[in-house]
Amino acid sequence: MWPRSEVIRSIENGTNTFFTLVGGKRADVGVVSGPNRKYVRTHADGYYNDNPLALPECP
Repeated sequence: MWPRSEVIRSIENGTNTFFTLVGGKRADVGVVSGPNRKYVRTHADGYYNDNPLALPECP
């Protein structure tokens, strides 16, 4: 499992890409700068959303 900070750094450096795949639909993971820190969000169908919050935790 990747710590969030490493995922963010890896995406920003262009080292790796990440995505979710639920019900056959892919959503790419991107980095967003919030008021207090950076966080990850998914981008699918031209929209950013917070659907990672709805996913079950990884084992």
